[in-house]
Amino acid sequence: MSELVGDARQLSPSAQEALRLRAVAALVAGRTREDVAAVFQVSLKAVDNWWAKWLAGGREALVAQPRGRRVGEHQVLDTVEQQAVRQAVLDHRPCDLGLAGQLWTRAGVGDLIAKLYRVKLTEQGV
Repeated sequence: MSELVGDARQLSPSAQEALRLRAVAALVAGRTREDVAAVFQVSLKAVDNWWAKWLAGGREALVAQPRGRRVGEHQVLDTVEQQAVRQAVLDHRPCDLGLAGQLWTRAGVGDLIAKLYRVKLTEQGV
């Protein structure tokens, strides 16, 4: 009987880590790669990747890693530019700077950044 239902990519990082560890434990116990892939409903390639990591680095190689960028990594604006935008938002209203509106919104801050630095960010990226 299957121990996992659905797509393993939808699991939390800690649940994915537990899945990797259980799959490798099954391999260590003597189950075949194909059997482990079928039982845990993952691809044979995933099982092979986990096994290779296990052989190369043991349990530590299978622990969950932080997702996404590190804080401050690959930022569009440097620290000085960010501070200038912050100060403009604190000191002025959008209409004072030739932008639409009386109150600051994410879209308004994005418009300010585009005006000052000619960088267009999505609303989510502001």
